Amino acid sequence: MRYRAEIDGLRAIAVIPVILFHAGAPGFAGGYVGVDIFFVISGYLITSIIMKDMERQSFSLVDFYERRARRIMPALAVVVACTTLAAYLFMPPNYLTQYAQSVVAVMLFAANIYFYLTTNYFATEADEKPLLHTWSLGVEEQFYVFFPLLLMALMPLGRRVLYAGLIALAITSLAFAHFLLARGELAANFFLIFSRTWELVLGALVALAPTTALTRNAKLNQLLSAAGLLAIFYAIAVFDVDTPFPSVYALVPVVGACLLAMFARPGTWAWQLLSQRVLVGIGLISYSLYLWHQPLFSFLRFKWIGEPPAVLFVGAIALTFLLAYLSWKYVEQPFRNRSRYSRQAIFIGSAAFLSTFIVIGLAGHISKGFNTRTDVDYSASIRPSPKRNQCHQSFGGSFDPDKACRYFGDQVTWAVFGDSHMVEPAYALADKLKSRNEGVLHLSYSACPPALLFEVDVKGCHQWIADALSYLEKNQEIHNILLGFRYSLFLYGDQLDTFPAPPQENPSEHILTAQTLNAETARELYWQSLNTMITRLTEAGKKVYVVYPIPELPLHVEKAVFPKVAFATETFLPVERATTADYYRERHQFILQKLDSLPYSEQLVAIKPFQIFCMDGYCPAVRNGQALYFDDDHLSIAGAAMMLEGIDVENGRNFTGLNQGEP
Repeated sequence: MRYRAEIDGLRAIAVIPVILFHAGAPGFAGGYVGVDIFFVISGYLITSIIMKDMERQSFSLVDFYERRARRIMPALAVVVACTTLAAYLFMPPNYLTQYAQSVVAVMLFAANIYFYLTTNYFATEADEKPLLHTWSLGVEEQFYVFFPLLLMALMPLGRRVLYAGLIALAITSLAFAHFLLARGELAANFFLIFSRTWELVLGALVALAPTTALTRNAKLNQLLSAAGLLAIFYAIAVFDVDTPFPSVYALVPVVGACLLAMFARPGTWAWQLLSQRVLVGIGLISYSLYLWHQPLFSFLRFKWIGEPPAVLFVGAIALTFLLAYLSWKYVEQPFRNRSRYSRQAIFIGSAAFLSTFIVIGLAGHISKGFNTRTDVDYSASIRPSPKRNQCHQSFGGSFDPDKACRYFGDQVTWAVFGDSHMVEPAYALADKLKSRNEGVLHLSYSACPPALLFEVDVKGCHQWIADALSYLEKNQEIHNILLGFRYSLFLYGDQLDTFPAPPQENPSEHILTAQTLNAETARELYWQSLNTMITRLTEAGKKVYVVYPIPELPLHVEKAVFPKVAFATETFLPVERATTADYYRERHQFILQKLDSLPYSEQLVAIKPFQIFCMDGYCPAVRNGQALYFDDDHLSIAGAAMMLEGIDVENGRNFTGLNQGEP
């Protein structure tokens, strides 16, 4: 097959946006489409190679897989080995367990399936998965299994049948992508081969397209190759994480890549750009660039509180290029040389690599993340409510009081009402009540604010709030209600990416109204809704315990309490001084002022986690050897029990002294 420098240039156009997208660089919100361009290139090159061998009647599956092994395995082995060592040194047990599972998936060519089952690609936590990017290798490796066999089956039937079969496969795959989107199966659509095959097949069709007058027309080549470049640049700049993907939208970069592969002929502007020495050089090391960037970015984010500054990403990108060049020169290139490494050596080496890391991955899974790497272990207390999966309502469900959980006692005189921040307090309260044979009615809805007076973009939330409130008002058996929400998440956004500065998002983005609200108006509407709920419950004769904002951590508690490096003694954060009181007051200033304005009495009681947990100007992650959280913001069972210690269920008394004073 004739070498085409512009294809390596196209590889550079694919990999650079992916790297900058994962670095969070502005202007590259659609940089993830670089992977789709890679799929087109792979389909094009693989088909060109196979068809050339078939025409010579020299095609061999063994030879084909040898080439793939030489291309993929050596650099992957080096990156996985280095990443696994870093994971062992820096990851807490639960994170290392998940990493070990991903290693096994990569070795079994099923990384895309594993991440489909466990990950939202665009979620914040996905940025901390070192091998997340190998999902695309999984797609390609699975394509390599069936596609040569498909060509071998269709080729004897003639070119027309071959074209028709591949076109039908591409159309079916794209249609299936839209079927998954319609069903809301976003992760399946993104990760699985069934909705990605069409991208590789379009590249294959370009390779199969005969040279015609069209491809020999200089003006047409100029126009269509330029259109291909513009389509790719448009997708990179305009698409974002909210663009349904893959879908017909993916046709923009995919068709753009196809136009370049077909029409970027010598003499065209596109060819001149893609053949530039710098781009060709980047394209040559693009595979190693792709392999190295995600682990480096992942560990940078993993060991940083908040989002790392741009200067660190610049350094990480520079290191990515250095490592990519070294692995290309000293790993990729030598192993592609058949005179240095025979077919037998490649297959034996690949088998040894795969089997070794399957064993290492299984060991990490079985040992629960090699959990003996530190003397201090808080894992026993870092746990959510056992009732969370069973009783906590997720998106889209309607309120059905008969299906709502009631536990542990027979006399259900208490209700817990709120979002996910109330799940563990519900369990802790029920545990506190069971000695009296009293129980708790569990009413919690994921990510649902007190949206009584407004609609929000959380499906079903508004109606659920209204129905649950009405039910509690009418229920004569419920006398006490524990009410709470993660107020500032809705009002200002998540704290993780902006710490130590509080986030300043506009809540109106989540309120569905006919007119756009400014941030101040949206926050006042939120308070009016919450205040109305409290007033209606107290007027219905209920005793309402209002939970003030729960202090949040700047990172996941498992990372906070794990040593900076395995086998060390100093934890990543001082566990007794995880955040400051000043941060708490600034972060929650609006809702604290509003809650302080309520007319507290024997009928309306304030529960103030800040007063319970925080002292000497700091809020802890651990108290009395118990982790207070099971992530960065939800209380653990131990933390929830500690928060509710002041409720005297025997005599029905309030929290002593917690209705006054500081937050």
